[in-house]
Amino acid sequence: MQVNTQTYTTQPWFALLKAAAETMQRKALAQLLGVSAPQISQVLNGTGRYGSGQASTQKLAAKVLHNLGRYECPHLSEQQGSSIVIDASACRGFAHRKAPTGSPRDMQHWQACNTCPHKAHTAAPQARAVVPRKQKNVS
Repeated sequence: MQVNTQTYTTQPWFALLKAAAETMQRKALAQLLGVSAPQISQVLNGTGRYGSGQASTQKLAAKVLHNLGRYECPHLSEQQGSSIVIDASACRGFAHRKAPTGSPRDMQHWQACNTCPHKAHTAAPQARAVVPRKQKNVS
């Protein structure tokens, strides 16, 4: 069977995923993205339904961009007077923390993050409830 991975391996999100897979274990990467480790392996190796083009990588691409991507921070850019780009984990750290009460500057940043369009994209993945499979009748 010929592997048809040309559709997604040239995309920017795939380069982010590949770079992350070189620096961390696939299991940890899968947990960060909220997907399974076999899915990460199949996408990176171009095997399974991803390699044949039967499975869509659209949802995974969005998760990669929102967890490993980079964003222009409107608040920091305004403060510096030039474009400031931060990675998704830094954005998540600013936007999804408790309100900082010790510093007016940090409070302003936190308030700006609550109105930022990137906040929803950088939210940590929510764990899905485990649904047990139906038991087969063995008679």
